[in-house]
Amino acid sequence: MADAVPVDSASGTSRVGPAAPGGIKKGEYFGGLPMVGTFFYDGRPLGGEVTSCTGSVVHSATKDLVLTAAHCANGLKRSTHSVFVPQYRHGAPAAGQPSGIFEVRRVFVDPRYEQNTKKPVSDLDFAFVRLAPNSRGRAEDVTGSLTLTRAAGYRHKATVTGYPSGEDVNKKHQALRCDVTTSRLTGLRQMRMTCAGFHGGVSGGPWITDYDPATRTGKVIGNTGGYNGGGNDQNVDWITYSPVYAKDAQALYDDAVADRSDADIKRPPYRP
Repeated sequence: MADAVPVDSASGTSRVGPAAPGGIKKGEYFGGLPMVGTFFYDGRPLGGEVTSCTGSVVHSATKDLVLTAAHCANGLKRSTHSVFVPQYRHGAPAAGQPSGIFEVRRVFVDPRYEQNTKKPVSDLDFAFVRLAPNSRGRAEDVTGSLTLTRAAGYRHKATVTGYPSGEDVNKKHQALRCDVTTSRLTGLRQMRMTCAGFHGGVSGGPWITDYDPATRTGKVIGNTGGYNGGGNDQNVDWITYSPVYAKDAQALYDDAVADRSDADIKRPPYRP
């Protein structure tokens, strides 16, 4: 659990570029969604000055998988101990979190992914994290889940959410959301959205459609990530990208459900 540099700000997505021009919609802070949370890692105390990337519990037979960005997952892989905290409440102890905390057991990343590259393999900036159950049960049973969905095309109405990490932009460490219409990031298999406030820490956050608060279910059609770790070269907080899920995301999801070893996760050269 970390109170230091978040996973994604260390990799170039601190989002400190030029301010949004007039007329750009701004995200709003809210109480969060039960299955969306943030990570802490390497033995540092819960409730520190920053959070570390965002993730969302996704439906699976094993009921223990979280979707996040590959550039976040690479940081989690390097950590000695990490946890996922759904619907994080800043200032509350572990026992006081809405769903408790879940220890990270394994991380699954497509072996072809390269960190924050402009190459086509930035399309592969998604990952899955396997969680240990906590005293309340398996993650999906406790929080509900989103269904990983291969949505046709690039234009969708979606809700994008995540946890901006720094106290300078998010003093209470709340979840941020924005209802957007997505478009295509030209030249890549990625979606683009414009909404201000998506600073470092939102990486891995879900792009959601058809959310039902009563059943705690919905579809996740993307996650903040892709070209340059979720944003553009200028790292502005109002332009955000997401991979578009296709056979590669499905294959990695299948690997995670089956709990395949890293040595058994093999892929041909990536062709967008």
